[in-house]
Amino acid sequence: MNKNPMVIANWKLNGGTDLICASVASVLQHDFCAQIGIAPPYVYISDMANFLRNSKVMIGSQNVSKFESGAFTGETSAQMLKEVGCQFCIIGHSERRQVFLENNASCKTKVKRALAAGLMPVLCLGENEQQRNLGLTNDIIYRQLHESLEGVELNGMDLCVAYEPIWAIGSGKAASPETVAEIHAFIYQELIGIFDKPTAARINILYGGSVNKDNAEYFLQMPNVSGLLVGGASLVPEHFAQICVLASKSCAI
Repeated sequence: MNKNPMVIANWKLNGGTDLICASVASVLQHDFCAQIGIAPPYVYISDMANFLRNSKVMIGSQNVSKFESGAFTGETSAQMLKEVGCQFCIIGHSERRQVFLENNASCKTKVKRALAAGLMPVLCLGENEQQRNLGLTNDIIYRQLHESLEGVELNGMDLCVAYEPIWAIGSGKAASPETVAEIHAFIYQELIGIFDKPTAARINILYGGSVNKDNAEYFLQMPNVSGLLVGGASLVPEHFAQICVLASKSCAI
């Protein structure tokens, strides 16, 4: 695709002041042409945004409330995230779906909330091992895409879609090149149907699932892979920086 790749770090429920300082120091050593984003735990978002305010690194949230405001203890709205410096938010990660029982309907609401607040949604998709073995991958991806995005108006705003096969997350076993190529092509075609071809061409389709410095470059060279969503490897600043360097080699001329 004719756009610079995107690399997003998802720290999940990890990190602290030491990781923040080390990560900031590491990413600021480079002038990446790739689009770089970091999603720390909620309580560190303001600190990260402050430390990186003069850089090109985007700060994001690992989740967002489906509610705009009100008596919803423990929730954080899209507008609040925007006000403290977020530029994107991850929506529908498999851990949110499995552990917190989020579904495609709630993801759609969250995507709309994010866009309305000026945040870029990063919508996560993926099948589990049982669904994969039953040959249901495309059916699962189809429903996740259509039920989360049909009727959504981007109005010029950016959107990302991240394919993260659940069976690959944290397993050390990334999806095969053939699988990634096939699923990303399928996602792209469905995005054309949901929106239109020019809009689909603007959407970064990221791959996630046991991404590391040893396989990152290979994935980035594949058709319809325009970035990476990085989990465990992003918790080692030098490792994450290497992935970002590799992504920058794939920048459009």
